[in-house]
Amino acid sequence: MALGSQWQKKLYENYGLPDNYTDSSFLEQLRKNIKPNNVTLTEAVIFGASICIQLNIVILFVIIFIWLNKEWTSPNIILVSSIILTMFGYFVYCLKEQNTFTKLTKDFRTALIFLTFGYILSPVLKTLTETISTDTIYAMTILMFLTHLIFSKYGSLQISLSDSLSITSSIFGSLMLASRLASPLHAFSLLTVAVQCFVLLPFVMYKLSNKILISTVLTFSTLYFLLFISLTISYVFIVSIAFLHFICPCWYVRCQTYKDNIYGPWDEAIITA
Repeated sequence: MALGSQWQKKLYENYGLPDNYTDSSFLEQLRKNIKPNNVTLTEAVIFGASICIQLNIVILFVIIFIWLNKEWTSPNIILVSSIILTMFGYFVYCLKEQNTFTKLTKDFRTALIFLTFGYILSPVLKTLTETISTDTIYAMTILMFLTHLIFSKYGSLQISLSDSLSITSSIFGSLMLASRLASPLHAFSLLTVAVQCFVLLPFVMYKLSNKILISTVLTFSTLYFLLFISLTISYVFIVSIAFLHFICPCWYVRCQTYKDNIYGPWDEAIITA
């Protein structure tokens, strides 16, 4: 490099130095954590509540399957109850969305088509996996619901890893469970609940803001029904909810203090006006 010339970070200038050469001024532009975007404990707990809501919905669906499979309830009761809850949920959704009469008519027609074709095809759907062993069905169902939980929406409707994969896996898992029920009416009632839980309910949940209250109500409801099935599973459920709802958010907020992002002249260039 010629005497008196000063090195500059310019690719088109040849100073007779190696390409990776830097002088003492290189690290003067080093900045740390200029975009912290830290999550507060309240925000983390709310996000944990969203995860718990999805977990509760899956467990409640499995509980409905167990009750139908053990004949603790009838499919008619499940159908009537699900229709009433769906009408209530749709009413809440309409209040938030302010749907027009045309939209209401279209949604009613869609629901009528689903109920008609679902009832007609329920004998076929029930026999799709009858040749597969029950243990394989249960193992595949667990895998499908885990996939559903991993890829579900936990925030904005526009942000999800794979919305189609989440819905498809949950419906496929529901279809496999329905094949183990006693009659096509049992299968139809369970598949109707599956559509309500995994397709329609997320849209209503997104419109409701108090996720902590919803998670609390669902948790106590799920725990109440689990106590009829297994005390051990109930204890595992309580520990899982406490871990997801409180321990993980606190852990995440605490780990934010160890975040150390660095920014400097090595970053991608940004063109400014």
